[in-house]
Amino acid sequence: MKYVLPALTVLMAAAGLAVWIFADNLLLGLGLVALALLLGAVAPGIVGRLGTDNSGGDADPARVKEYRAQHPGTTIADAIRATRQ
Repeated sequence: MKYVLPALTVLMAAAGLAVWIFADNLLLGLGLVALALLLGAVAPGIVGRLGTDNSGGDADPARVKEYRAQHPGTTIADAIRATRQ
């Protein structure tokens, strides 16, 4: 589910280029590409929230790897945040 917005961004940009090339409608094509860029700018990142808070100390790679094995689908940033607490 977290890849829906990035995929939609890429599809919208591709649709804008296709409209421009095949339908010869530059204005509509640029509008779709602009909407795709706007959606990509306001959508949350795929990587997760990266912070500079280092209050928990350095992350142990073995603990991060074990956490990600137990919780498939989590990002590295989420695993680091969880193992620091």
